[in-house]
Amino acid sequence: MGEIAKIEELSGLPLAALGDEDAPKGKLMAALALVINRRTDPKFTLEMANKMTMAEITALIGGDEASKN
Repeated sequence: MGEIAKIEELSGLPLAALGDEDAPKGKLMAALALVINRRTDPKFTLEMANKMTMAEITALIGGDEASKN
């Protein structure tokens, strides 16, 4: 639950907002990227996450951005 709390703290949104078409996604996706990357790289920063592309973050969380284009 600590990872979920961190994502919600950083994004200001509940994790459930991922499924809400109208909810802003930028901060939420960056927070997800941060938490996932910190599992293997404790030095990964929010700044680094913010520099990732949407395609990179989508692939990181197991989505398929290519199928949407």
